[in-house]
This record gives sequence, C-alpha cells and structure tokens, in this order.
Amino acid sequence: MGIIYKKSIMIPRLNSSANTLAKNPKIPNALVWMQCVIFAMLYAVWMLYELLYLRRILLITGALLALYPIYQCRAYFFQKRAIPLWLMLGFFFWALFHLLFLTHDYPAQLMELRRIWKYAGLGAILAFGLGLSLAGLGSQQRTFFWPVIYMGMSLPVLIYLLKYCFTTYASYWDLHPLAYMQINFNDQSAYYIPKTDYIAFCLPVLAISLGQIHRSLTKKLRIHFKQSSEILLYLILVFSTLFLFYVQNTKNGIIYATLLIALFFALLLRNASLLKFWHKTFLFILAVFISLNFLYLHIQKNDSWRTLIADTKVAFQLEQYPHWKYAGEHGYPNNEYGEVVSITNYDRAAWFKVGLQLAANNPMGYGLVEDSFKRMVKSRWPEASPKLSHSHSGWLDLILGVGVPGFFCIFGALLLSIRQADGIVEPWRSTVFWALIANLMLWITTEVAATTSFSCLIFWISLSCGLTLMGGDQVKANQGLNNEK
Repeated sequence: MGIIYKKSIMIPRLNSSANTLAKNPKIPNALVWMQCVIFAMLYAVWMLYELLYLRRILLITGALLALYPIYQCRAYFFQKRAIPLWLMLGFFFWALFHLLFLTHDYPAQLMELRRIWKYAGLGAILAFGLGLSLAGLGSQQRTFFWPVIYMGMSLPVLIYLLKYCFTTYASYWDLHPLAYMQINFNDQSAYYIPKTDYIAFCLPVLAISLGQIHRSLTKKLRIHFKQSSEILLYLILVFSTLFLFYVQNTKNGIIYATLLIALFFALLLRNASLLKFWHKTFLFILAVFISLNFLYLHIQKNDSWRTLIADTKVAFQLEQYPHWKYAGEHGYPNNEYGEVVSITNYDRAAWFKVGLQLAANNPMGYGLVEDSFKRMVKSRWPEASPKLSHSHSGWLDLILGVGVPGFFCIFGALLLSIRQADGIVEPWRSTVFWALIANLMLWITTEVAATTSFSCLIFWISLSCGLTLMGGDQVKANQGLNNEK
C-alpha cells in the first residue's frame, strides 16, 4: 500500500514533571499484531459456549502477551491518570478480602473465584496490555490496526446475521445446518445464548460505530469517497445491531440503542454548521427515520409498554401484593385498569425495590456476582421461590454481590476513564467514550451480573484504563511524529 511501518512502537518519555520514566519503552509491532488478532478472535467466540476451550486458550495467551507492554509501561502507573487502574486492582483485592473475611457462603464464593473472577482477571490483563500497546501507535499504524480491532468488535453481530440466514432460509436452500449454526430460542438448548449477552457484547459496538460516524461528520474537511464508505459501513453495523435486538425482542437493547442514537444526534447538532452539507442532512434524516421505525415496531410488538406505569405502581406495593416472591407460582395481581399486570413490568419493578432495600441493609454485599439477590431474598423471606435469581438491574446486582466498596471501585474506574478519554488520540478517544457510555447504560436495567457479561464489563473498563493511561503525552508525541514525517 506504499506505507512503511517502523519495527516497533516508540512510547515517548513523559515531560519533566513526570521524572519517574527513565527510558522509552518499545512495543514490537509483531506483538501488537498478535494482541489485536487474539482480541478479534476472543470477542467473536466469547458468547459461544461450544467454543469454551478456545476462549480459555485465547484469554491465557492474550494475558501472557499483555505482560510485556504492562512491564514496559510500569513507570506510568504512579500518576493521576493511573487512578482508574488502581481502582480496578482494588476491585479485585476487595473481592479476595470479601472471600476471606466477610463471606456468607465460602464454598459458593470460592467456586465463583475459580470461575467468574478467573475469566474476569485474565480478560482484564489482556485488555489492559492491549490498551497500552494501542495507545502507543502512530497515526499510520492506527490506520492499519484499527480495522482489525473494529472487525473483532463487529464479529458477534456478523455471526448472528449468519446464523439468522441459516435459521430462516436453510429450508429454502435445501441446507441442513448443525444446531450451533442456528439461532436457538430454547433456553434449554446447549447452544442457547441469553438475550442479555447479546446486549452486553453488541450494544457497545453499536455505540462505537455511532462515535466513529460522529467523528467523521465533525471533521472540518469535505467528506470524500473514503469517508463516505466508512460511514456507510458503520451505519450497516448500527442497523444490523438494531435488527438483532428486534429479532431477539430485547426491550433493554432497543431502548438503550435509541438513547445512544439520541445522544449521537444531540452531540452532532451542537455544531449547526454540520447541516450545511446535503449528504450530512440526508444521513441525519435517514437515521432518524429508520431508528424511529425500529422503535415503533418494537413497541407494537410489546404491549407491556402501554401499562408500564400502572404495573409499576402495583409492584411497588410489596406487602399488599407479594406475588413477586413466587416467580409466577401464585399468579399475578391486577393493575388499576382491571387487567393482570405485565409479568415483565411487575416482577422487574418489584425486584428492583426489594434489591434497594437489601442493599441498604447489607452495604458490604453477600459476596456473589451471580444470585446474591436470590440468596438474600431467601434469607429474609424463607417462603420465596427458589426460582428467583437477579434483581434485573446489573448495577444493583453488583452492589448486592460485592457491596458498596466494590461498586465504588468499578464504577469510579468507569467514570474516570470516560473523563480521561478527552486527552487521548482518535479513534481511541471515541472508542473509550462510547463503549463506556453504552456499558454505563446497559447495566442499569439489564440482567447482566453473570459470568460472561460481567467479564465483558471488566474487559471494556480495563481496555479503557490502558488506552487513557498516557493521555496527553501520547497526543503530543503523535503530533511530533506526524510533523517529522
């Protein structure tokens, strides 16, 4: 392609105020390439249970490769921008401390340590090391590696579209695809993927795509064919993700996707001069039209939106209507319209209020990422059904599991990483901002406190910690490299 890359990535020395750096770390391009490929493969198979052993191999290999950039960049760990990193380390140490001194169920917590926390820890090391390597890339190298990173992020959506084609049209094509090549809506199937996993892995990619479109549209230069092609690809990914959420009938996914699109338009409209170009106006109208149509179709498909407020009023009367304890075994009450409440609306609203009460009474948490809500409810209300599991609010389930101190660590790391994203170069700046905003949203009302989706959250925050660690120094260094070229 006529582009010559250096043999290694030079991470420049910090300014004189940071005299802890004694030399310039070097990250070989070959190592960065391997990290990017492992990330792409891992993100593609993370949700697929049938490829569990491949996921383990990728996590271990990626974590081992990440140790080199982590060691090389160790002098950056003792400055203000490293606070999110130390908060994440504190989060893991708190989990270990809770196991040893505050446990309510030592065998169950130990099992989670060997399962959930092991995957989350390996993913955190892999992501942090990858973030450090990507942060040191020059402008030409970013152009080379970014497509690999973005393709990896997009693979879960693309794999779903492939499965959808096999599921829907295999009979027309006289094909007989295997079970793992089709979409399984039966939660008893070995190849079933929960809706919440699709939201956890696909919503951040939709948000990042919106961020890249926004970045292209806010450039002062006229959009050329290459930029238009990139915008079209990002739009295809956005609408493909919306299609996935529609087929899976994920209310949370559709709502949060709509909120992200609204945020995208709000940021776009801050600069009114953007609408001077007819193609930008056309993209704006097209995106609004299609997004509203998706939202309209989803609301028509889910009648529960019509009675949301009425059902919530009933659900918040916990003592008068205790049906929430029994997971449907004792039926459901009527709302103010004389209709039986929507199961989804009633259960989630009641469980959310109960979860808040339990969190207030147990600020140190029960100790389990999964099923802390279930165990705490059973302890307080012995008659409750054993079928209960989550409060259906990811952040609330996390507070119930790891307590307020653990929540403070992970939530603080997420917010600080968003704030520090302004000081880094593109495309990493928009990647960090939009990915973390998506995670911040989806954990509000989604049942994502589980093995796979919890590891995904840790991964995104750890990647952002690595990308934002060197901050403004990398911006200046990359500007210097570009000036030299």
